[in-house]
Amino acid sequence: MKFFFISLLLCISVRVFSQQSNYLADRIYLNDSVTVYDGLIIEQAPAKYVIIVRQKEKDTIQVLMKDIWKMLRIYPVQDTVQKKPEPYKSTKVTKSKFFFVELLGSGGVYSINYDFRFDKSISNKWGLRTGIEFLPIKTVNFSGDELTYRSVLFPFMLNYLVGKKNKFLELGLGAVYVFKQRNGELLAQEHEYFIQNINRRIPNVYGAISVGFRRNPIKGKIMWGVSITPLVGNSFIVPNIGFKIGYRA
Repeated sequence: MKFFFISLLLCISVRVFSQQSNYLADRIYLNDSVTVYDGLIIEQAPAKYVIIVRQKEKDTIQVLMKDIWKMLRIYPVQDTVQKKPEPYKSTKVTKSKFFFVELLGSGGVYSINYDFRFDKSISNKWGLRTGIEFLPIKTVNFSGDELTYRSVLFPFMLNYLVGKKNKFLELGLGAVYVFKQRNGELLAQEHEYFIQNINRRIPNVYGAISVGFRRNPIKGKIMWGVSITPLVGNSFIVPNIGFKIGYRA
């Protein structure tokens, strides 16, 4: 039982010493003029021995008094030399994600879009834009059948921003996928359906090109831009222009 309490006392002493080692320490010099023990004395028997917990070695040893030449208590010296402040390292990640609405543009009429950069630490270079648009389209064929399509458009565009800070040249290339459902009875099935204002058939997919100016916010939230966005189909090219406005996510 006595051995158990002694062991427990030594364990506690080692733990306390490890927490207080920056404040004080004991130093024992032996008679051989070579050996020095640094640590904390936890037990001393006059004219017999001392027990010291060594700091670096993290062990406990017993030293006979007849082998000891000198014992000292060492107090820490305050460091009066000012340390140079470490250089500031910014860990801030550039927020390059945007939600925006585009009028005209790749959606043809309007589209709701999400845009982001592949490299989250920068606000330019390569990125991806994707969006959605719900649009009823009225058509007429050569026989005079008037039909309405409930359509959903999904624009996808790979883009590249050239510039610094908040002003960029935006270059984009992608496609728009069109999913449509017809409402109305078709009387002359041998004829195609045409969008009246551009006199073109409703495609299932068409290409989109974008060249324009874009301004991203530095401190605020609002972004905006304008671009030339021609729509390219199998047998047509429709000139178009897009206006976008949105906010940083």
